[in-house]
Amino acid sequence: MRHAVLVLFLLLVGCGKVGDPLPPFIRVPVPVSDLAARQNGQNLVLTWTNPAKNIDGSAADDLARVQIFSNNAVIGTVNVNAPGRAQSYEIPLGSAPGPERSFSVQLETSRGKLSRISNSASVTPVEVPGRVTALRALVDQRRITLQWDRPQVHPELANAYLVNRIDPADEPQVVSDTRYEDSRYQPGRSYSYQVTALRNVQGGTVPGIEPAAITVIAEDKTPPQVPTGLDIVPSDTGAFLSWNDNSEEDLAGYRVFRSESANGTFRPITERLNPTSGFFDPGYRPGVYYSVSAVDEFGNESARSAPLQAP
Repeated sequence: MRHAVLVLFLLLVGCGKVGDPLPPFIRVPVPVSDLAARQNGQNLVLTWTNPAKNIDGSAADDLARVQIFSNNAVIGTVNVNAPGRAQSYEIPLGSAPGPERSFSVQLETSRGKLSRISNSASVTPVEVPGRVTALRALVDQRRITLQWDRPQVHPELANAYLVNRIDPADEPQVVSDTRYEDSRYQPGRSYSYQVTALRNVQGGTVPGIEPAAITVIAEDKTPPQVPTGLDIVPSDTGAFLSWNDNSEEDLAGYRVFRSESANGTFRPITERLNPTSGFFDPGYRPGVYYSVSAVDEFGNESARSAPLQAP
């Protein structure tokens, strides 16, 4: 009996139907569809995204090379960095911009399979401004101020400027003047900037020749301006001193000095800074001299104003 049951079981198992054969994988990469071309200084830059899949849906894990075409001729080959990742390729322009140029790319796998040709991308090279000159930085009044001069080469083409804070990185800014102020900083930290001249072309911009670079430590060592307009009004109980307000945003206050002579030693009347542009001196005596300095939040102090003799 046991033998009959075993035989019946084996017969039932042996009657299973074999499934249909699976189609072979077609490991041909999906073609690039987002090829773009732009000018950057004296180079043309092609950008695209490598496909993540083959045309059969399998992972494009054997991408090897990208061939670069111009006018149906291969002008370069670059290794694929990774599937699904953006990639770029630079083409030097040479001495003259030249006419419009069109490009396309084609992917090749390690097994020699080729994708279809990508979309076409065109760009018309133009003359660009040169490098900005005399880039400099000043830390003062709670900001880092960059200033520069227009390029010596094709300054007439510089319509705007790209300011890029690269360390620590921040959003690039486009300005029309040869000046930029950065208030987003931490005192004592180092900051690096690049400034590039831009040319406006058909609603867009083309960067000029390589950027100028500068690194600055955010330490305010710039003193305020010397106070002006010092005036003295005597009274029965002392003298009231007044002067013009300083315009610095980081002003902490003023220091008032007194001396027995114009060339004598001027000593502060009080240890504390005076917060306003007015001061009453109960120790006033006719004939003494007064002078005022300005001090900012970082301890930078201006020179003293010219001595003024009290009536």
